[in-house]
Amino acid sequence: MRAERTRIIVVDLVLWALLSCPVLLKGDPDDGGSWAGVAFGVAALAVAVLVWRRAPLASLSLVTALSAVENLELVTVQYSLAMAVFGGLLGWRSPGARPALLAFGGITAAGLVLVLAVEADLWTWPAQLSSLLFTVVVPWLVGRYIRQYAELVRTGWELADRMEREQRAVADRARIRERSRIAGDMHDSLGHDLSLIAVRAAALEVDRTLSERQRASAGELRQSAADATARLRDIVGVLRADDERAPTVPADEPVGALVERARQSGLRVELREERRPGALPPMTDRAVYRVVQEALTNAAKHAPGAAVVVTVAGEPGSKDAQESVVVAVGNGPAAGPPSGLVGGGSGLVGLDERVRLAGGELAHGPRPDGGFALTARLPTTGPAAAGTTAAG
Repeated sequence: MRAERTRIIVVDLVLWALLSCPVLLKGDPDDGGSWAGVAFGVAALAVAVLVWRRAPLASLSLVTALSAVENLELVTVQYSLAMAVFGGLLGWRSPGARPALLAFGGITAAGLVLVLAVEADLWTWPAQLSSLLFTVVVPWLVGRYIRQYAELVRTGWELADRMEREQRAVADRARIRERSRIAGDMHDSLGHDLSLIAVRAAALEVDRTLSERQRASAGELRQSAADATARLRDIVGVLRADDERAPTVPADEPVGALVERARQSGLRVELREERRPGALPPMTDRAVYRVVQEALTNAAKHAPGAAVVVTVAGEPGSKDAQESVVVAVGNGPAAGPPSGLVGGGSGLVGLDERVRLAGGELAHGPRPDGGFALTARLPTTGPAAAGTTAAG
């Protein structure tokens, strides 16, 4: 705070010294001036410099009055620099243009009265107006331009910052939504397993070959599995978004069935499975499904009529990298106009969160032929990879 105040004082002193130089040079008694006039002018400039930050129009009016009193003209050599400086500062500091325009009108009228009262020569007035135009109005316009340009730049940065915050908020919502979907997928998988446990426990509960104590333990196991399923359903219900509908396809639907449904809906899609058979971890399996689902949805929206190729391939591991499954979905350029369906723009963000939580990597972008490609590399040992990725 003290440094800022010191800077302001130094700037005002330098400005005062600069504006006082023409008064000192042209106020020499040998040049037709007087030391009394010099002292008065320098003091008046000090007042103008002192108030220009709070009232720039008052500073301009003061130096204009000094110029008119000096030689009965609107613009004189002693105060022309001060009038130009305060004119520019008025344009820079004032938010509105109306006070300045009214002041210019008043100065013009005062000049006309001064010409008629003193010289009685109307032709002197246009010369005064031209001097006023180049000495005051042009610097005022320059100051206005600088102010408006600064406001435009500031507004642009504020808009960019707000858009960036909104994009981050959209991305965060997409990640949270994808995590709730993951929780729903886990509910479907774990709920199925818990249901099987409950069924098997119920069979043991009525098995007469077991003792009474064993059947009671089986009943407790069945009740515990049912309670766990209910609690899991309640938790996932809380996590699920308000506008999220219940799934309409089985939780364990394979990629082939998804591609077949897309083909039946009119999408030109080809599936190439190039990995050896083997079960994938639940997180990886659902991530593969979601990658293909999101890619087919985007192709249907943004590239109608384009051929889509879905490739699911295995990638053998090395000494430093584990075995992984690679999902690549590519489509060519659109064969017709876009479908007109507008998404939220956060599907790829949520998909990236899904792949990241599964311990994989996602890459996407346009192709040289005008199409679009999406590639995901996912580990086949889901739990360990997911844990290390989440920790990072």
